[in-house]
Amino acid sequence: MTSDTALQSLLDREAIRECIFSYCRGIDRVDEAALRGSYWPDATDRHGPYQGTATSFIEAALPKLREGGRMIHHVGNLSIVLR
Repeated sequence: MTSDTALQSLLDREAIRECIFSYCRGIDRVDEAALRGSYWPDATDRHGPYQGTATSFIEAALPKLREGGRMIHHVGNLSIVLR
């Protein structure tokens, strides 16, 4: 692995990690911008019984999140494998 490849690998992993954290922050704080920013515009999502577009998931989840209490995600034991 060249130093350029190794550097790009580190940058890619960090970008993925930040995306995961942005999603968690969006869910936990009902932060619509953070939540939407953690998906590509044409993304799909599978959460339990939900399977569909990420946009539809967000639009369905936000009202329910606003009704609920405070949530806190704990992200641990994270392994990112690049292929």
